[in-house]
Amino acid sequence: MPKTKSSSVLAGAAALGALALGASGAFATTIDPLHGICNGSGSGTCVDNGTNTPLGNSTQFGFFLSPGSSTGTTGTDILVFLQPSNETQGSITVTGINGYPGGTATLFSATPWTSGDLASYLGLAASPNNPIGAYLPTTQSLDPGATGFDVYTVNLGTDTLFNQANQKYMWNVPGGLDLGGYAVKFFNTGTSANPDCPSGPGGEMCATANSGALLVDAPPTTTTTRVPEPGALALLGSALLGFGLLGRRRRRI
Repeated sequence: MPKTKSSSVLAGAAALGALALGASGAFATTIDPLHGICNGSGSGTCVDNGTNTPLGNSTQFGFFLSPGSSTGTTGTDILVFLQPSNETQGSITVTGINGYPGGTATLFSATPWTSGDLASYLGLAASPNNPIGAYLPTTQSLDPGATGFDVYTVNLGTDTLFNQANQKYMWNVPGGLDLGGYAVKFFNTGTSANPDCPSGPGGEMCATANSGALLVDAPPTTTTTRVPEPGALALLGSALLGFGLLGRRRRRI
């Protein structure tokens, strides 16, 4: 039976404000949307190019708040992975580093995200709302068969975000991400100090800037051991037998 939003692991995401966030501090300045960071190297890697932020060969990634810092502020954090809808997988393991929590991202809905904006698809009031047109064209240039995105979500509980100068990497890049997929983040600030993000019980929900989304722009690194098919094994056996008979004939001459 197809999953529904109410039965998914992020059914409670739409009601994140119901969580007791208990902020002990406040943002120093008004917060703009989140932006991705990563540790890769090479031309264009981990640089916001105005359309997205390529992961390249990165092994670690995270998100920062711009321009302010959330020191002393408790927030609730949702990490969303977008995979081309023709390449569904079971789940995505997220391993936390530098004190940040990890978890398992699972499919939000059996119905792919193919139109409209991501916030509405997830049932969230967030800014920016991330229209599909900000992501799909780039994905289709890398994977022409993509028609939308399967959305994998994980609620990582409370954490603290900082500005770009002070933010550490938060997670290891998961294995098996599909070419043309993305990682984005939603963050409930636990404060009402940010007029740029929609307000709700517990604080504003800030989303990732469209160009701050981390793009999987390089093929996943995998090691595959190929097992020959039975026909190939038979041909190999015949060839070895032939060489053996030829050697025996030469010794008799």
